[in-house]
Amino acid sequence: MENRERSFTKVQLQCFVATVLCLLTMMGSPARGQELDKAIAMMTDGNFLKAAEIAATMESSKGFTLAARALAIYGYEIAPENKRQELFLRAMGYAYKAIELNANSSEAFLEVSHTLGRYAQTVGVAEALSEGFAERIKAATDKAIEIDPQNYRAHLSVGAWHSEIVAAAGFMAGLLYGANEEDSLVAYQRALNLKPNSSTVHFEYAVGLMRLDDKNLNLAREHLQKAISVPVKDAYGQIIREKALQNLAQLQKNRG
Repeated sequence: MENRERSFTKVQLQCFVATVLCLLTMMGSPARGQELDKAIAMMTDGNFLKAAEIAATMESSKGFTLAARALAIYGYEIAPENKRQELFLRAMGYAYKAIELNANSSEAFLEVSHTLGRYAQTVGVAEALSEGFAERIKAATDKAIEIDPQNYRAHLSVGAWHSEIVAAAGFMAGLLYGANEEDSLVAYQRALNLKPNSSTVHFEYAVGLMRLDDKNLNLAREHLQKAISVPVKDAYGQIIREKALQNLAQLQKNRG
């Protein structure tokens, strides 16, 4: 009888613990969702640093991915030059934490590529190439596409990778890294097919075209005009629009 009572008590305890854990999980998920929504709202309004801070405290793959993206955008678009490298290092750390928590997240691998690329820009072309940044960036982007072939931003990243390597290494780009103009244009077009009404796609496509060859300038001009025509929905969209206007003005000036 005593053994049965002990057994029954043990079962009751196990059920109680399971119930508590279930309740905690149910309570925690909405809270995490609210924090993610708050971070997204901060990014929409252009408060990238606060967005990164909130997202990182979630300590989830989605949170770290968003934190990495927010910091990288702030570092590249807004921060003073002497602060950029530090911000990109932090962003890289968040991106790697994101893939540690979810190795099947296309967006997390894309942010690894994104933040590596931004950091590489702060150390100079020669050092970045010699230290293997080109290979690491491409590997992360390829993984993002392997996980989600419909990730248009990953295809944009591939296009940018090829165009930047070609611009930096010239005729050696293909021999050393397998980078070439044709693959760049194919990747940009793939991104455009996936997201034809994205100002970011049109802008990045235009920048890639300008980077590759002067013969592409008319098409680049068309994409800049399309980027400008897309309605602005958030702070980053406004940044893209202003940059598109600046690039278009420069093209028109050079043309005249």
